[in-house]
Amino acid sequence: MNKKKAERLGELLILCEVLVYALFPIVVNYTTKLMPPILFAGLSSIMAGVALFKYLLIKKQLSKLKNIQALKYILAVTLFVIIIPSIFIFIGTSKTSGINTTILLQTEILFAFLICGIFVGEKITLQKIGGAVMVVIGAVAILYNGTLHINGGDLLIIAGTFFFPIGNIYAKKALKLTTPAVILFVRSFLGGMILVFISLLFENYQASFPGYFMDNFKFILLNGALIYGLSRLFFYEGLKRLDISKATSLAMSYPAFSLFYSYIFLKEIPTIFQWIGFIIIFFGILILTYKGKTAVFIEIE
Repeated sequence: MNKKKAERLGELLILCEVLVYALFPIVVNYTTKLMPPILFAGLSSIMAGVALFKYLLIKKQLSKLKNIQALKYILAVTLFVIIIPSIFIFIGTSKTSGINTTILLQTEILFAFLICGIFVGEKITLQKIGGAVMVVIGAVAILYNGTLHINGGDLLIIAGTFFFPIGNIYAKKALKLTTPAVILFVRSFLGGMILVFISLLFENYQASFPGYFMDNFKFILLNGALIYGLSRLFFYEGLKRLDISKATSLAMSYPAFSLFYSYIFLKEIPTIFQWIGFIIIFFGILILTYKGKTAVFIEIE
């Protein structure tokens, strides 16, 4: 396959990833109002792990799980990409709207800029400062939304995105030692098991577990196998054929589709402040990712 065809295939794969992953804020926002949030996060991750194990089996990559050197980095990825963010984001979205969840997840870019600049030594430029300021202004517009009352769920979502760049720094190290599928499998299955254990300790539902599981199985399957599993594999297959900056920029278009899904499935119509916040954050992300290196640290989620 020549380079031009490979790029077109890569763009198509990223578009498929975007269309699938855009469902994430909607599915999570809807389902966390039907069942305990941490339990849903854990079961979704385990479901993704099961799907990814089958993928490893088909690709004959199970032997790569023996790489102990990579495992120490994958454990850090599990903590900072799956366990901690899931607790914050899944609880947070249960207390706010699908639209707010969609847009506020973009504040990850701001934290990637800050963390990479402080701890990784990435050069801080006026361009990046300007983009970061725009992301902050957009988030404030959404948090305000016409009233001085701030939704605690919105703050939890923002707090959850803070940990993604930390985990992705470790993910970059793990990627030098093993395959993306191995990282995704370990972090999903192990992280899911730990989340379910935390749920059993702190969420009071034990007698209702069979009902929660059966009644919401389709959402667990959708979020786990499709969104956590298939969409991530789409991204990596597209990433193989495209520059990181181009792949990430295309992938970050998913909020536009999420807003459409919010209207179709949740019947939510964005307020003027949500639109303003979305537009400001969108342009802030464009500024931050334009010919920059920050995109490297947001590719593994």
